[in-house]
Amino acid sequence: MGIVRVGNTVRRPRHDRSDYVDALLQRMADAGFMGTPRPLGYDDQGRQILTFVEGWVPVCDGPHGLDDAQIRSATGLIRAFHDATAAIGLNEDQEVVCHGDLGPHNTVFDGDRAVAIIDFEDDVRPGRRVDDFDQAVWGFAELADPVVPVAEQARRMRLMCDVYGGITPPEAVAALTARWHRAIDYHRAANLPGAVRVFEDLLARLAGGFPPDEDGCPPDPA
Repeated sequence: MGIVRVGNTVRRPRHDRSDYVDALLQRMADAGFMGTPRPLGYDDQGRQILTFVEGWVPVCDGPHGLDDAQIRSATGLIRAFHDATAAIGLNEDQEVVCHGDLGPHNTVFDGDRAVAIIDFEDDVRPGRRVDDFDQAVWGFAELADPVVPVAEQARRMRLMCDVYGGITPPEAVAALTARWHRAIDYHRAANLPGAVRVFEDLLARLAGGFPPDEDGCPPDPA
């Protein structure tokens, strides 16, 4: 039983963090933040009910090909989301509440404007901004995708860091590198050598593609 749309709502199975997600989304709505769905309780099948957000979501197997206006808008929404979570009292002793899987696949657009972040799963929890932002950079900048030129990846990453503010490209790369090392450890423990190789290849491309310049930043593609 997966995620389904029913009229103007979305129904999704309960998970371990559903109660926390309900509290987060309700407090976000109460604070006037419009960039996330609103919780509407549970149906007779025990599924979480959320408002459906109209728009389109970039979903494809290859590069998403988003333009700068779309990337800027999505990054601004992510910054606004993080700022809002820091003000509603659920981030405990951490900077913000992390979505855990930010990226084009979990962003709703209205034309070129990003209007909502969706799919709050069991990775939602308090954490550091950079540890959520790096996941977004991975997707929106198409980092480590062999189809996208490294110079273009670097340019998009710089754009996102500039729009978000307070996080540098080297910081984003360091956080993403740490994320992929954790993934390798997890998949190795689960005896999934294929998945281990995927993340080892990502790390190799990231390390080879973004040598630091004198300021410790990825090279300027210009």
